[in-house]
Amino acid sequence: MHAFVLMLYLGYGDARSLVINDLYFYQLNVCNRVAKALVERYSTHGITTSDRAVAYCLPVKITDDSLHVY
Repeated sequence: MHAFVLMLYLGYGDARSLVINDLYFYQLNVCNRVAKALVERYSTHGITTSDRAVAYCLPVKITDDSLHVY
């Protein structure tokens, strides 16, 4: 089965780290909607580099039937 995995990174530059890589979706539009919601930031004081977020969805082939796919 093929699906889309959501990848979420927090931070900037060398301090950037992968925090989510285990959310799977059947539909790309649903994955992109969740990615968009996760990177939204609301602040009146600006966003520090440690609070910056990048998220995107990658196509993957799933061979483990125990994974939950949304």
